[in-house]
Parts: sequence; C-alpha cells; structure tokens
Amino acid sequence: MDYEVLGRILVLKGNFEALSSGVGGGRKAVKNILNIQVPHNFSHDDPEGYIQDLAASMKLEGGYVALLTAVEMKYVRILHDACVTVFVTAGLTNPSSFGTINIIVISSEALSEGAIAGTIITATEAKTRALIDKGLQFTGTTSDAIVVAYENSSQGEPILYSGPATPFGSRVAKLVRLGVKEALKAYYGSDDVDTWKLSFGH
Repeated sequence: MDYEVLGRILVLKGNFEALSSGVGGGRKAVKNILNIQVPHNFSHDDPEGYIQDLAASMKLEGGYVALLTAVEMKYVRILHDACVTVFVTAGLTNPSSFGTINIIVISSEALSEGAIAGTIITATEAKTRALIDKGLQFTGTTSDAIVVAYENSSQGEPILYSGPATPFGSRVAKLVRLGVKEALKAYYGSDDVDTWKLSFGH
C-alpha cells in the first residue's frame, strides 16, 4: 500500500478487498481508497456522480471507494501497529451534514468475510469510546463513515475474527480510539473539549 495527500484528497493505492459505508460503498475489489475534503456548505444532489467526476479527473485506474468530509487532509492522523494501519479525519462542527469522523482501517493480512465486517463494529465501538473518554454525550455524527480493507497480496490464512478481544481487533480498537482523539485535537487546535463545543453547529 502507498498513500499520499493530493491537495484536498487522501489517496491510498494498492490492491484491496474493501468494505465501505461511504458514498456508493459496499463490498468491492479496488485499487484506490479516497478521503475527499469538501466545503462545509457542500450540498450536492448527486454525491456519487461528484466523486465519479473527481475520480475521472484524477485518471484513477482499478476502481475506488470514497469518503467525504469537511476536514482538510492536513489534519489526517495515521497510526500503525503490526499488520494494522488506521487513517482518521474527525470534525464535530456540523453533525447534521459534514461534521464527520472518517475512519479507514487497512490490514496487511487477509481478513475473512466475518472479520472484515466485524472490524466495522470494533472500530465503531472504539470511536464511541474515544468520544466518551472526552466527556462527550454522543456516539458520533450523522455522516460518519468507514472503510475496512485488506491487501490482496496478503499471504497465509485469513484472520477469522476481529472482535476487540482478538489480537487483530485489539490493535484496531487501540489505534482508532487514539486516532479519533488525535484527529479531533489536530482539527480544533486544542485538546480542550470546551473549545470544540464552541464550534458545534457553526
């Protein structure tokens, strides 16, 4: 896997099996995973078409899954432990639209169908735990999204289970929990939750 930030887009390139809750998501074999920053007032009647046009302009090959957020990619936080890499952007500014927590979990080891789905649960629980840790009284925003993927070049038997008590799941939980906190601190320029709350709804 390679990744880079191209202006307002985080681009992950590889040979992935991915499960996404993002726009036009689902279960796909893709070579690109995108996290795209859009304006705070973004209102598009056809977000899937918007992403398709953007992907075409980038001349991407091999298909993609994509997430949208108002958070600039300079605030992305990337954490790694053994076979797991996590990318997080997080903002709580406008929960009704794009105050979004986006999480991308990449495994360098193959995941079973159950494990790739289970990782979404584990990561979501960890996101919620991070918000509770900060004393917030909500579990996320209305537009949170996630991608879980593994690299097709993975060798050996797939990981079967990904709950937080498993070695793989515990890594995901640890990285996501920390990554959400770090991403929010980066976005708001402060670790003070009262400072974050001043911007809610604006």
